[in-house]
Amino acid sequence: MVSLDFLNDESKEKIVVIWKSMSESDKAHFINQVALALSIWGSDEKGKRVVVEVLKLMSQNGTNTLADFGLYVEKVLGEKESTGLDSKIKRAALIIEGYRIKNSLPSEPHRELF
Repeated sequence: MVSLDFLNDESKEKIVVIWKSMSESDKAHFINQVALALSIWGSDEKGKRVVVEVLKLMSQNGTNTLADFGLYVEKVLGEKESTGLDSKIKRAALIIEGYRIKNSLPSEPHRELF
């Protein structure tokens, strides 16, 4: 289970609202992408922390579906190089990109425009 303790309340609320409005297939795509990422990064605190960082970035960027998770993975790379996960983040981004292509998911995020 990924802990959202590293997120502020506003980000948590946005993620919950997004989750509730998602289709079942989008929920499954989100879960599958997170599982792929954690299989590469590890399910320890470091790996989970990167997942939370991706979620944080998504909530700040105005995405309206967590199924866009894979599109944001590489965007956290610059912030995470010091953790020693940079090569693993790149690898996960490539594998998740393959998953997204195989499942005909969009290559651009779904965003709410303010």
